[in-house]
Amino acid sequence: MVEIKPLHYFVSAYEEGSITAAASRCFISQPSITHAIKSLEDRLGVILFERSKQGIKPTKEGQTLYKLATDLLLQNQQLEAAFTPDKKVELHLYIQPDINIERYCNIIDTIQNTSPFIDLSIVETVDQAQLAIIDEERLSSQFQFKVLNQERYQLVVRKDHPLATENVVTLESFKDLSFIERPYCTNRKAFERLMNEKKISITYKGKSIHDLQIQGLVKLGLGVAVIPESYIQKDDDLKYMAIALDAPITRTIVLAYRKLPSVLMTAMEETKWAYCRKK
Repeated sequence: MVEIKPLHYFVSAYEEGSITAAASRCFISQPSITHAIKSLEDRLGVILFERSKQGIKPTKEGQTLYKLATDLLLQNQQLEAAFTPDKKVELHLYIQPDINIERYCNIIDTIQNTSPFIDLSIVETVDQAQLAIIDEERLSSQFQFKVLNQERYQLVVRKDHPLATENVVTLESFKDLSFIERPYCTNRKAFERLMNEKKISITYKGKSIHDLQIQGLVKLGLGVAVIPESYIQKDDDLKYMAIALDAPITRTIVLAYRKLPSVLMTAMEETKWAYCRKK
């Protein structure tokens, strides 16, 4: 008889295309995933994955097992739910660190209120998640998603900065400015490419670890910064300016999901999700 747990690990490896990602998703060590797959291969007398430096690729037998295993795991979940209707369903949520989660508070509330048996917990990586609020650029193909918001970037300076009299700036305005670096920015390379095309060099005076800190550093007079619009706040000491570009650089924030309980999957498909616009 094939046990349920190895099938769960096999399905995770199949969907992630990586032993490492599957281990992260299942909160176990890589050798445990490898051992589970090997035990299935020995039990069934087949090879389930072709292994290479690029990861793992399912064989024909692996594809067949995946279809059967997902059906079996779903039936097992339904069986448990039928006899333990009050059992909590734990959902793992990933929130990208540089996203202003306060803008999406109503979404979190809606998810939690969909069912009293949903227990939402935060995970460290998107590989571990069933739900994610994330930049679309960082999302893997295993997820479906709903677009929440598209935002541009603005330059933030102190109110006494020479540029503070402007409402709109160009990249040429960046010359000779000292910046606080935002190393986690998904569009950093796009900005750097434009700067290189215009032969504008950037001087960095330090790095931030999140966008609230970066504004504090600007307020202290340690430099200027480029931040997403969602982090703009009412502050008498700071000035925010739009950046004039021929093709605006934006990021798209999405609500991503996979492998959800039926009640929440229905909500995902039917609800028009919106973000909080209050500043």
